[in-house]
Amino acid sequence: MNNPENAFRWLIKWIPEVKRAYIFASAFTVLSAGCFVVFSWYLSEFAAVWLNEDQIFPYKLLYAFAFLTGRYVFAHFSSLLNYKAGNTIVSKIKKKLYPKLLNNNQSDSISSTLLVTRVSDDLKPFFSFFIPYATASALVVILLLSLSFWLEFWVGLTLLVSIAVIPLLMKMIGVGATSLHKKHINLFMKYSAVFYNRLQTVAEIVNLDNLKSQFLFLSEKSKALNKATTNVMRIAILSSAVLELFVSIAIAGVAIYLGLSLLGIIPGSNYGKGYDFHIALFLLILAPYLFFYLRKFVSAYHDRDKALASAKLLMPLLHENDEMPFSVENEKLETLEINELSFAYPDTIVKVLHNIHLKLPNKGLVLVKGISGSGKSTLLKILSGNLIAQDENVSVNGNSSLWSTQWLKTNSSYMNQFPFIFDGTLRYNVFLDKESETDSLYPEFLDKLLAKKEDGWQTILSHNGKQLSGGEKQLVTLARMMLYPKPIAILDEPTANLDTGTVEIILEQIEKMSQNKLLILASHEERFETIATKVLNLNWGEQVDNA
Repeated sequence: MNNPENAFRWLIKWIPEVKRAYIFASAFTVLSAGCFVVFSWYLSEFAAVWLNEDQIFPYKLLYAFAFLTGRYVFAHFSSLLNYKAGNTIVSKIKKKLYPKLLNNNQSDSISSTLLVTRVSDDLKPFFSFFIPYATASALVVILLLSLSFWLEFWVGLTLLVSIAVIPLLMKMIGVGATSLHKKHINLFMKYSAVFYNRLQTVAEIVNLDNLKSQFLFLSEKSKALNKATTNVMRIAILSSAVLELFVSIAIAGVAIYLGLSLLGIIPGSNYGKGYDFHIALFLLILAPYLFFYLRKFVSAYHDRDKALASAKLLMPLLHENDEMPFSVENEKLETLEINELSFAYPDTIVKVLHNIHLKLPNKGLVLVKGISGSGKSTLLKILSGNLIAQDENVSVNGNSSLWSTQWLKTNSSYMNQFPFIFDGTLRYNVFLDKESETDSLYPEFLDKLLAKKEDGWQTILSHNGKQLSGGEKQLVTLARMMLYPKPIAILDEPTANLDTGTVEIILEQIEKMSQNKLLILASHEERFETIATKVLNLNWGEQVDNA
């Protein structure tokens, strides 16, 4: 799953989604190249007649520039189609990614937003530029090489040798490029979250007189990120320099050969019978254009490496449920038990949870209480199936821990204190399915939110829903859980830092939901105790009491 071949194959599998756009774009590319060939023919003929016979035929010049205009018009339409194809593919990947991020409580909303940003930044150039330029390079090279061999064998051979060497050198350069890009992405994701966290807590840092140490800490992280960025840029510059070197050598070789042939020093195909200056000038104009798309292809080559690095990060997330060892979809919740549950994160001996016992009902509200750092969120992650408990500590319907973990992951929905909002309309964020016709079935508490938005359901949300307040994000997430119900709903601090009106709405909806499903809720809100079926109180990972 993690080797470059598989990552590249995974990226290529998305191309059939927009094959018609790519086919039409390729056709426009060929027409554009054909226009340039005709332009070169008329221009070289105009120049040859002018120099050899001292005659000027303006109509040939007009024809030349008419076809030059056609070359740019067709190239423009080709670019539009390729760009649209890239946007379409990335949009499809993001929509497949959104449900995974929605149910993955191991990532907070900031990390999820950064991941979506990287997906757009890294995958879109691959599909909008790298793939189209690779295709265009192949088509244009075949067309112009065929023409060059037909008119002058040695010119065609010179160009062919240069073109054959370039991919080999690009392959050698790309061997380490993917790993550099992957390192850069990991640092970007990690340090961007760190920088955001420090910005959010800047007032606290100043009040605690901790500004200098935090400045030094962030400076070190910034230097590491800049170094990784510089390494990536070096690869891009190196690949461009290699291309320009061989392009210059190839064009110079063609020019020298044609010049010496015209002088009669090197026997050409017309040696002894008068060399055709028109043909020589025509080939000399075509030679640089032969490398036009190759230049673009090489400049986009690092987009391939970035896309491979991003694909390696995405593939495990998108395919995490593809090979489930058990069939759990049709199994109803009868019992959920926690028995002698202790948990420590990898690479640490400190136990976050220690000897937890709890028998949960198949419906009702289970409240998990405790101060910050007491292990509430860790317990919720285990009960949602995103963390695997050691031994046989968690059991659904008396089954093994592995089976139970898979069941919990499939049959639980999760509401984070800082929920993740998709890029798209408000309607898509609530209903998920763009073609849904169930708009009239949405929860009534969304009416107030819709009334505040001028565009209603068509309100465009981006950058993790910066257009919504914290309370509005929670209401959108709550609506999702109600429209797509699962046997277990898990909520982590759903009312923290919200206004009183929103808290009342959430309390009312939670009470209704708990009547027909199991709700597991971590909160400091005392009012939940009055409606809780069970209460688990944690103190630094220890179970204090169990009501």
